[in-house]
Amino acid sequence: MPREPLPSPLLAARSLENGMPAYRQSRESIFVKQGKLLAGYEDDYVYDRPVLRYFPTYQSLTDPELRGYFSWRTKLRRGNLQETSLSYAFLYIYELLNQIGVADPMDGYRKLTEFRDAYGALNDGILPYLNQWLMDYVVYYNLDAGLLADNPRVRFNRSIAVLDSIRSRGDEEVIRAVKQLSPKWLERSKFYREYREDCDTVIVRVLRRMAEHYDTRCKKTMVEQYFGSFTQSQVILFDSAVFHRRQEQGSRQYTVDEKYIYRCHNGLWSVQKYSCIPHSNGKLGDVLKAIDAVMRECYGYGRPIQYKLETKWIIKIIQEEARNLLAEKKAAEEKKITIDYSRLARIRDDAAVTRDRLMVEEEAEEEAPPAQPPEPAAEPEDTPLTKDEYRLLQSLLYGRDYGWVRSSGLMLSVLVDGINDKLYDTFSDSVLLGDDPPELIEDYIADLKEMIHP
Repeated sequence: MPREPLPSPLLAARSLENGMPAYRQSRESIFVKQGKLLAGYEDDYVYDRPVLRYFPTYQSLTDPELRGYFSWRTKLRRGNLQETSLSYAFLYIYELLNQIGVADPMDGYRKLTEFRDAYGALNDGILPYLNQWLMDYVVYYNLDAGLLADNPRVRFNRSIAVLDSIRSRGDEEVIRAVKQLSPKWLERSKFYREYREDCDTVIVRVLRRMAEHYDTRCKKTMVEQYFGSFTQSQVILFDSAVFHRRQEQGSRQYTVDEKYIYRCHNGLWSVQKYSCIPHSNGKLGDVLKAIDAVMRECYGYGRPIQYKLETKWIIKIIQEEARNLLAEKKAAEEKKITIDYSRLARIRDDAAVTRDRLMVEEEAEEEAPPAQPPEPAAEPEDTPLTKDEYRLLQSLLYGRDYGWVRSSGLMLSVLVDGINDKLYDTFSDSVLLGDDPPELIEDYIADLKEMIHP
């Protein structure tokens, strides 16, 4: 069965592969020429076989694979993103890096970020490369440095810069830097989650003292010991990508920030930054784990945990700062009760008034005649109770002493029985229980108070 002929645009692109001797044109230059020619090409060809090419170009693909790529790209541009072979994904990225199919560099940046976010969710194999190439893209095409604010390498470098000038940085800024440099360890610690504020305080204090120690007693600073020096080194932009570099003359500079600077001289690039690779150094993590372990011990929290840190003077600093914080918290608790001295004058005046009032009342009590015992309550005409029964019920209802019953030679139980018998017709129940002390049945108290007046 004869092979289906290539569409004319693809044939034209293929002809560029043989137009000039191979030694006079690079693979990258051929790729860009073909890409410009095919920037608007669309296809509708079914090819569902896997494609595996390292550093893929149009030239490296077979004719069916080539048509399969452009069919996939057509759907992508129309909003129909489909997971495909990584070779196709990287080929599309190479196009954007080389300004193929974009209106200008900023349009290319937007398309690269959109593809990273959308396709990276389907296959994260592109992310390590594309994140670095996006940074190179901003630098190479001289886009706004603000586009790099969230770049992991930039954030890492800026965090190191914070620790490098820790004496002039605020506590919150230092903690943010620490969390950037050691992003996972702190949040994994249960103790840290429960005592976040205390831990942050001790971390900042320990790091400040460590920085001072390194500055005054060691050849290298804390940052140099833990993260490397601030140095300049050669760098290849778009490394491991198919990218056609322009022949640049002269010099130019791109400043990400004061501690992250790119320079280009006659097409050769260098970068000035802290020399370490993000997350490659675990020294800071060792210090943080030691802080966690020592604070757990000081706070009596759970079982002890092991840590790798062996530097004795750092361990001593951690112990001192943990104990200092606990002492400060204890002292603060003891000072919570305070006196408002502005109210002392009013307190004195109120005390004088109270004193005078008590003196007047005392004098009045001395002059007053002795109180006479209350007369026994008269027997009401609307109750069947005797005077003594009435008086007892009156005493119980209104919280008065009923010691008069025995002093009068009366029997309490007899009075209680008499009250219950005489009020049975009214309540169909006893109103008192027991006899010493008698207990009023709560349900009848309100009705009894209507019968027995105070």
